[in-house]
Amino acid sequence: MGQIVSNERLSHDIYRMTVAGTYAGQMGQFYMLRCDDGYRGDRYRLLSRPISIHDRNEREITFLYRVHGRGTALLAELDAGQRVLLEGPFGNGFPSLEQPGRIALVGGGMGVAPLLPILRNYRDADVFLGYTGEPFAVDYYCQAAATAQQVQVLSHTTRSILERIQPDRYDTIMACGPVGMLKALADMCTDQQLYISIEKRMACGIGACLGCTVRTMTGNRRTCQEGPVFPVEEVLWHELASL
Repeated sequence: MGQIVSNERLSHDIYRMTVAGTYAGQMGQFYMLRCDDGYRGDRYRLLSRPISIHDRNEREITFLYRVHGRGTALLAELDAGQRVLLEGPFGNGFPSLEQPGRIALVGGGMGVAPLLPILRNYRDADVFLGYTGEPFAVDYYCQAAATAQQVQVLSHTTRSILERIQPDRYDTIMACGPVGMLKALADMCTDQQLYISIEKRMACGIGACLGCTVRTMTGNRRTCQEGPVFPVEEVLWHELASL
């Protein structure tokens, strides 16, 4: 259990929740969250929801999430001072590279959420944030970057943030977002190290239920354990198209 410090609404369906406490977690890992004992009033128990680590320090941990169903709607109702159940961290995150060269971070929609811890580790990275609607959380990236000019934002329904990227300027690219965006980015890259975080529904978060299994070049992999981050060369795109 953790005590909520704040649960701020950033846009009509986007929230940023900060929980007090000392929590572990690497870039790209996630926690399973749910309201205290899993139900409130006459509402039935719900499964925990997997939410990426958006920020973390020695005093608190922060999650960025979208209200997409009943479970996240309950999370959005919580106020400062109330408690939330956290389990984690889970998953295989983005690698910490000794010599990454020049880095680009690419996020689409809620895929921007796990990029902030990476930027705190690589402050000189260029950041590309794409939204189909109102941008959110941009200020946090501008504050974390060495200069605000490193952060580029595009909010448009008919264009892609990938139009702003020149992959040949980078040695390493780390990305999270819709499968279509990730595939297009992979097609643009030639010699770069590209790591992608795959968004997939999860039930248990510990690899027991096998509900988040994806097929890769090296066999079946559980997104909650061997993922959500994969080197792009492992990805079978025709398998991910249905996600």
